[in-house]
Amino acid sequence: MKDNPLILIVDDELNICTSCEKILKRKGYSSLTSLDGKSALEILKKEDVDIVVTDLKMAEMGGMEFLDHIRKHYPEIVSVVITGYASIASVVETMKLGAFDYLPKPFTPDEFINLIEKAWAKRKEYLERRDLLLNDISYSYEGIIGKSEKMREVFRLIEKVAKTPSTVLIIGESGTGKELVARAIHNRSDRKNNNFFALDCGTLSPELLKSELFGHIKGSFTGAVSNKKGIFEVADKGTVFLDEICNVDIEVQGMLLRFIQEREFIPLGSTEVKKVDVRLIFATNRDLYEMTKEGKFREDLYYRLLVYPIILPPLRERVDDIPLIAHHILKKLSEKSGRELCAISEDAIEVLKTYEWRGNVRELENVLEWAFINCEDNEIKIKDLPPRLFGPTSTFAKPIPRTNEELLLMKRKLKDEVVSELERLFIKSALERNDFNVTKAAKDVGMQRQNFSALVAKYKLGKRNE
Repeated sequence: MKDNPLILIVDDELNICTSCEKILKRKGYSSLTSLDGKSALEILKKEDVDIVVTDLKMAEMGGMEFLDHIRKHYPEIVSVVITGYASIASVVETMKLGAFDYLPKPFTPDEFINLIEKAWAKRKEYLERRDLLLNDISYSYEGIIGKSEKMREVFRLIEKVAKTPSTVLIIGESGTGKELVARAIHNRSDRKNNNFFALDCGTLSPELLKSELFGHIKGSFTGAVSNKKGIFEVADKGTVFLDEICNVDIEVQGMLLRFIQEREFIPLGSTEVKKVDVRLIFATNRDLYEMTKEGKFREDLYYRLLVYPIILPPLRERVDDIPLIAHHILKKLSEKSGRELCAISEDAIEVLKTYEWRGNVRELENVLEWAFINCEDNEIKIKDLPPRLFGPTSTFAKPIPRTNEELLLMKRKLKDEVVSELERLFIKSALERNDFNVTKAAKDVGMQRQNFSALVAKYKLGKRNE
């Protein structure tokens, strides 16, 4: 991937082009200039441009027409607008035409570079996805996909603890990949050639859980028709992963506490003490400390588990990983179905990145499987995504068009409605996160305050009750 972007500046004022070139050169960025939209289009045909900076008011071809051409023919290029004719209407219109951001004239060098750096970050996301498709780059660590800072920290913690015998507690919401982390710890440990057992504690009754963990002898309870070894005995020299430890009842918690302390146990109905060498990894999707205060979890067990906690971030806190995870999921779906590898459009990625993902990666897998089934070509678009991603005001329930002209008209209208609803939810969420402080919300989402304010006004979201 490129180290620096190639930037095309389009403005009918030569001094603006020259000034922008100088600012970019001081930063070490390469740039080209054009005084009108038509000659700029010729440059785009010949050069691998990453970012286009364009004015709106120009002779020959106006900025709006130029932006529309880029959106249709070069959707992977990031477009930004600079103009002295700033208005709410123009801001909204340029965003509809695919502009990434908007900077009113006059602007300072720092403001301009800040805009370019945000645009370059956006462009690099596209280049990474292109490399994923062309070169099969996976950003995979023991089957866990991610390159975000939070996931790199998780990988670092796994590396540090894997070679030790220490007990690990993995904390994370459902669907964040807790078992994948447990398997990664096992695979990076000296026990990797021995057994790994995973058990969901929330799916078994207390009696059955005790039998599964500690084993039993014949006749120890109704239905015990033969001796049975428990997981702890079978996993000797290996690793046992107990998921959702928060669902274990108090009696079993006491038995686990003794096992953690001594690594010994007595099978149900037996008097023989068995001692094993087992690595223990636990996981929870609930706050165990709060459960201790409620009397639902033993405090002594809690502190035994809290030797080396690893906190998994929810998907909504690592949205930069979503394109990578989406590619990985789509690749698996393609291999399973025998279909050609399916790509995913920029617009569809943006929808995925703004959704809340309460079900995390597991929910993303389900959404992409829906989209994969719906997709009629080799690229998933917004129309292929499930309606629930767009909230209760989904625009998919429309009458079926009767003619090709009606179909084309409805497709254009549908896209505009979906994008508008997505914009509204995006702005509303940002305002709510920042106590309806527009300046803070704009900074939080990485937009110019003027651009953010224009969208607030457009969707009448300036008040807390709207």
